Amino acid sequence: MVSKGKQEVEKLDLDKLLAQGKKELLAKKIETVSPGGGIKVVLNGLMEVMEIKISPSLFKEEKVEYLEKLLKETFNLAAKRAQKIIAEEVEKNLSNSPLSNLFNLFG
Repeated sequence: MVSKGKQEVEKLDLDKLLAQGKKELLAKKIETVSPGGGIKVVLNGLMEVMEIKISPSLFKEEKVEYLEKLLKETFNLAAKRAQKIIAEEVEKNLSNSPLSNLFNLFG
C-alpha cells in the first residue's frame, strides 16, 4: 500500500507533468493550407484557432458555397494534425512519467 504522503508527491509530479504538457502544446503551431492555397488556418496544440487567412479572390458571391466547403475541409485537416501532435506529446510525456509502468501492465 502506498502512503498518503507518497500519493501526494506522485499527484504533484503528475500535475507538474500535465502542466508542462499543456505549456508545450500551447507553444505548438499547426499551420494548414487548403488545397489551392486559398485558406490558411493556424491552430495551437490545444486545437485553438490562432489565425485564419482567406484569399480575397474567395469572397466573390458565386464562390460562397466553395468557400464554406474549403473552410470546413481546412479546419478538419488542421484538427487532425493537431490531434496527432497532441497524441505524440502525451505519449512522450507519459513515457517519462511514473505512470509509464502502469501502462506497461496493459500493453
